[in-house]
Amino acid sequence: MNAYELELRQKWNSIDYYDGGSLQLVVPHVLEWHVRYATENQKSIVIVADIPIDNLTSSQCIEAACNQRRDGKYAISFTLVDQSQEYVFISMSSDIIEYSKDEKTQHTALIKVLRRYAQWLKLLDHKRSTLLSSNAQKGLIAELSFLKETIDRGMNATDALSGWVGPDGADQDFVYLDGWHEIKATGASSVTITISSVEQLDSPIPGELIVYRIDRCAPAQSGAITLYKVVHDVISRLVHNPGLVDVFVLKLASIGYIDMQEYEKIHFVISAKQYYVVNDTFPRLTRSNVPTEIANAEYQIDLPSIASWSR
Repeated sequence: MNAYELELRQKWNSIDYYDGGSLQLVVPHVLEWHVRYATENQKSIVIVADIPIDNLTSSQCIEAACNQRRDGKYAISFTLVDQSQEYVFISMSSDIIEYSKDEKTQHTALIKVLRRYAQWLKLLDHKRSTLLSSNAQKGLIAELSFLKETIDRGMNATDALSGWVGPDGADQDFVYLDGWHEIKATGASSVTITISSVEQLDSPIPGELIVYRIDRCAPAQSGAITLYKVVHDVISRLVHNPGLVDVFVLKLASIGYIDMQEYEKIHFVISAKQYYVVNDTFPRLTRSNVPTEIANAEYQIDLPSIASWSR
């Protein structure tokens, strides 16, 4: 638990709901931060600022509001309405304070607060836990490695990021002018990969399946990386356009990734990468060869048996 989370919990635990009122957090920040209870069981974090925030978005988990106080200042509140997400809400509150603490003006600090809040909303509304599982981290490392490699090969960063359509709900992970690219992560000794839907390899145009061999490893192992590092490697390729960074972090949030130091603690190594051409002869399920009565299917592909499609 970091210092901000500890401060938040201590302050909330010090409030008697029936007495009302709020407590201000003792944190170095251009904005005032307070905690209170909106109801007996609903924790709320409140920012007091000289300027308002318009068009605050609420969700199934969080009720957001901005109201002018009698002294002319504005109270910007985020109230947890889904108690099952309390742990994540506290992590969110701590993270937003940390993310915006270095800003020098209320205006720029509030911009960062809103940017971070938008990312956390995606996480909360999908009811994910704070951290991605190890397998999910491996899958995201594979996708981000491909994105980074695409930019490094010379594709414009805007086009490269726009083509990462998996987080937006597309059937394949990447779609570019040269075709589509489905990315998979599996262990070094694995002989199969899982295709999660009929549509995943189904396209009228040729594409490719790219398999990254990724395993957990010790921090000292040669070539060890973390998801946190890979994320920031991509960000370093986007920083010339702050708008691109915003698009990137929102895509990450839709997957369930929020940029936190905890992701720096789990190390992985990429031992190999294999490319397979997916064309008309490639063994796969498609809508045209699956009976209409089957709504969906998950299946596994034996990797040694598709060696003839490798490139």
